[in-house]
Amino acid sequence: MDELSRNGNGYHDPTASPVLHAIHKREMEADEDANRIIRLIKDLLRICDFDLIERIQIRHKPTGREYR
Repeated sequence: MDELSRNGNGYHDPTASPVLHAIHKREMEADEDANRIIRLIKDLLRICDFDLIERIQIRHKPTGREYR
């Protein structure tokens, strides 16, 4: 996380640091949510006695990140 506090030359950048930390936090939360959603879908399929045939693919609309 320390690399988010530094610019391309390695110097501390107090202007960009809070923004980059907020973006990183938002992406980590999206990653956790995506993993939770995929687990829930798989659990639901198992409970309903279904098998997953292919990979689950989802996209987080705000960030555009894709999960499989």
